[in-house]
Amino acid sequence: MKTTDNESQTIEQVLFERMGVSVEDAFATSADAIDEKISRAADKGVEVEPRVEGLLGLLLQLTEPENMKSLQTLVQRLPQLAALAKLADEVPNVIASLGDVFDDFQKRCEGDGVDLERSLVNGLQAALWLGAQIDKQDLEKIGELLKSDILSNEAIAVVGNAANALTSAQKESALSTTKQRIGIFGLLGVMRNPEIQKAVAFAAKFGEQFGKNMEKP
Repeated sequence: MKTTDNESQTIEQVLFERMGVSVEDAFATSADAIDEKISRAADKGVEVEPRVEGLLGLLLQLTEPENMKSLQTLVQRLPQLAALAKLADEVPNVIASLGDVFDDFQKRCEGDGVDLERSLVNGLQAALWLGAQIDKQDLEKIGELLKSDILSNEAIAVVGNAANALTSAQKESALSTTKQRIGIFGLLGVMRNPEIQKAVAFAAKFGEQFGKNMEKP
């Protein structure tokens, strides 16, 4: 043990003397207290000796050099562990909030007449079926399609207008009691129709742009 300047007393002896207690008395008092605790434990049917031996064995294992290094690392990480523990305490609140959000979403779906459970099942089945039908090359083609202008708002609007005009024309033809036929002179006559003139102008502009795009690599 380290000694004081007098080199005749240990630090423990000096401290005990300053408290007015001798080393022998301090150890005797500690021994009496320990004996009393052991006696009380024995009265309760507790076998102290096996527990002490187990504790000493555990202490020996903890003081192994490799285990001491692990303990030091653990102590250094205590602030991070405290932060993780605090985050873990917030998990139930987060889960409860997500549950509330899902319940609100389900109620809105029910209000719109959407069966959420059935929609999820059908969506999962569709995804699994699609995944079984396509390979990596198909996925790359789909990626190129998504990057192109074919799904832009303007392209979709044009296709929608064309589909609307196509169905309207088909309905009018189906409702007509007589089969409408038109010859060359009739075609020249309808060319005076402003709506047809706009459609022809659009077709001419489309042909011009399409021809320019064909020249691109």
